[in-house]
Amino acid sequence: METANVNDPTSLETLYSKADFEKDARLNAQDKTTVLHGLMILSMPGDDGSFSITRANRQVGEVEDTSHSIFVSPRLSGAESDAFVQNDTDYGGPVEQRDPPRERTDPYRAFLDDVLQAARTARFAPAVPAEKLKGFRGG
Repeated sequence: METANVNDPTSLETLYSKADFEKDARLNAQDKTTVLHGLMILSMPGDDGSFSITRANRQVGEVEDTSHSIFVSPRLSGAESDAFVQNDTDYGGPVEQRDPPRERTDPYRAFLDDVLQAARTARFAPAVPAEKLKGFRGG
């Protein structure tokens, strides 16, 4: 578990590099992927803006439950996928065009902005006080 700050985007960049983003986006873009790769926000921002975050995986069929954590995974949008064309060989997959569109936004920066926005708006259930966890539980 690492700590990032909603007021300092570079704190998130040091925890989740562009290479990490590209690797996860490639894995998430596979046709028959069963596991999504990304980041898990584990706490709401404190008074100073810091929040807990970690690299995580999640099954694609898993129900999203935002009461204790928020999972955010990178995906290529239509604009980013337009930079790829089908290869004309029978055994090749899509390849990147020589001249990708110039108006393309940086998907890495957009993803980091999405993570920071999700952290800013996170509302988790309060933690159970430790004194309630002590004592005999039956049995």
